[in-house]
Amino acid sequence: MPPRPLRILIADDEVFIREGLQEALQRPGDTVVDLAVDGVQARALLADPGYDLLIADLRMPGASGMELLEYVSDHQPDTQTIILTAHGNVTTAVEAMRKGAFDFLTKPVDLEHLRLLVKRAGEHVHLVRENRRLHSRLEGQDTFRKVVRRSAAMQAAATVAKQVALSDVPVLLRGETGSGKDLLARAIHERSRRGNGPFVAVNCGGFTEDLFASELFGHVRGAFTGAHADRPGRFALADSGSLFLDEVGEVPLKNQVELLRVLENHEYQAVGDPQIRRADVRIIAATNRDLEAAVRNGTFREDLYYRLNVLPLDVPSLRERREDIPVLAEMFLDEACRAQGEGRRQFSPEALEHLAGQPWPGNVRQLRNLAQRLAVTCTERLIRVEHLPGGRGADDADLGEFTVRLGTTVESVEAELIRHTLNRVTANRRQAARILGISVRALQYKIKRYNIASPGSDDLDAG
Repeated sequence: MPPRPLRILIADDEVFIREGLQEALQRPGDTVVDLAVDGVQARALLADPGYDLLIADLRMPGASGMELLEYVSDHQPDTQTIILTAHGNVTTAVEAMRKGAFDFLTKPVDLEHLRLLVKRAGEHVHLVRENRRLHSRLEGQDTFRKVVRRSAAMQAAATVAKQVALSDVPVLLRGETGSGKDLLARAIHERSRRGNGPFVAVNCGGFTEDLFASELFGHVRGAFTGAHADRPGRFALADSGSLFLDEVGEVPLKNQVELLRVLENHEYQAVGDPQIRRADVRIIAATNRDLEAAVRNGTFREDLYYRLNVLPLDVPSLRERREDIPVLAEMFLDEACRAQGEGRRQFSPEALEHLAGQPWPGNVRQLRNLAQRLAVTCTERLIRVEHLPGGRGADDADLGEFTVRLGTTVESVEAELIRHTLNRVTANRRQAARILGISVRALQYKIKRYNIASPGSDDLDAG
């Protein structure tokens, strides 16, 4: 089976540049190039996960190239990004590369160099696809095997997910952004009787009121300006399978009636088409919002909420499953190194311990992004604490101080220093021992000798 064409999106507000780049890069049967006139249109087009490469101007109306880069990193991590600018400097280039850009070019663009970069990006995309295919062959079709669940919280969530997969009624996954709801959604689909059917994911936060019906239900040629051909919607694409409505809490109030109607009777109409169509689709929805509160304040329909919330499943945040962090970190780093064609790297035990103690507001997605960044920016094979954001220097600089009065015994000072250090690092004895310059065994002896009560749970005792 021949490889599918490389799909490129060029976003630049200068018409001659974007059309010139399209003419230079587009090759029938090999490379397909779409155009966006500004950041707003580019972001709308990027809601389609099918783009392999984004070429974006650094400065343009609606959303800058950097903002699009961040959006792609969060929502389409397999899409590579090349930033173009007429105002380039080393600082901006470094920032772009740190945020995950494939490369950074200044205008006027050297077309031969750009073609070379596009070729390299295409090879990288092919490598990622091949890795994914091989992983799928090795791990089989059961996505539950990919769900890291050493922690009790994730074990409980996976157990519930396996139970709800056996049913055919709607599932509502509730959890913070980046907590892995999409992975559980796919696992539920693959474990269900629809596992051989399509799994279609749609980000409901990426559509305006006017685009919603067209994206979900499709449109016919001539339905509106720009509708040059019939286009099936997500419900049609998911027929006999599962439709994953991510960020369902972001559906505009106006469109919630349309969504409720198709959930109730499985019937819909493509925009501009009088024919009523049916779709045999199982709904798996996800949200990071408190939908009950949204119902109370009138921003989410109560009848739609109850239609979606038949089988609720709470997905724990990364803070609630800290035992999984070391495994996830190593797995993401290994994947990122393979994808970048880099040699294998690994975290030091202290680095893994440091990662396990972080708050992770962006959850699993934030951890994956960090691993991808380290695969590119860290040249050493062993990643240590000082290579991490908020690493050793930042931690040790904020340990505070305490006052010692003349006449205080050395033993009392030593006991207070240990107590103070344990308080500052939340009783993490390995980190406290490193700061104090003694072994963990010596620290444990002194804690027992001075009868020091450690605050919180200790990392050694907790396993």
